[in-house]
Amino acid sequence: MVVNAAEPGRDETGLPDDRADPSTRLEGWRRFVEADPAVFELLPDQQWQALSPQLRKPYDKARIAYHSELQVVRTSTVKEIAHQGRLLTLLNQREHGARRGMIVSGQWTTGKTTALKQLGRTHELRVQQRYPGSDRIPVVYITAPPKGSPRKLALEFARFLGLPVINPRHNTIDVTSAVCQVMIEARTDLVLVDEIHLLNHATTAGEDSPIT
Repeated sequence: MVVNAAEPGRDETGLPDDRADPSTRLEGWRRFVEADPAVFELLPDQQWQALSPQLRKPYDKARIAYHSELQVVRTSTVKEIAHQGRLLTLLNQREHGARRGMIVSGQWTTGKTTALKQLGRTHELRVQQRYPGSDRIPVVYITAPPKGSPRKLALEFARFLGLPVINPRHNTIDVTSAVCQVMIEARTDLVLVDEIHLLNHATTAGEDSPIT
């Protein structure tokens, strides 16, 4: 049996034991980017049959943990989205006004979120390689809130960045300005917004959302 070696923050299977931070928060996103793919070597049937109950239990636990990681398959869709996203980031490098964007559409459960996150992960790893040890936040990843409005959307960005709790007295402009200032200082150059269909276009606020 071969799994990733146990490290701080990992259990005996070599897999992360704390999944409290979602990838829509900075710490969770960084864990997603930096996580090594799980490795598992399936024992031949005879060796598995020969395992004692004490050894079979951790083996089966490691096998289940490995499958629960849902390893990403580099399908043609994932490759194409990563390629197009990479081209857009290169084209946007010298833009001083509106940047080019991309919308990924398709049926449910076809891998849109997976492809989007892989694009962000690939980009962030490239930035880390180019600027090792920097405190940049090259990628921001959020999920659009249901019946979204400009304020709700800005709050999602604030939560990702870990900004202090926003006071109810802060209006949309206040929140947006704070978010933009942090993203400028952190040299953010790729913003990923998942589930944009959740924005409510039936309201004036939804129609005015900046990503629509």
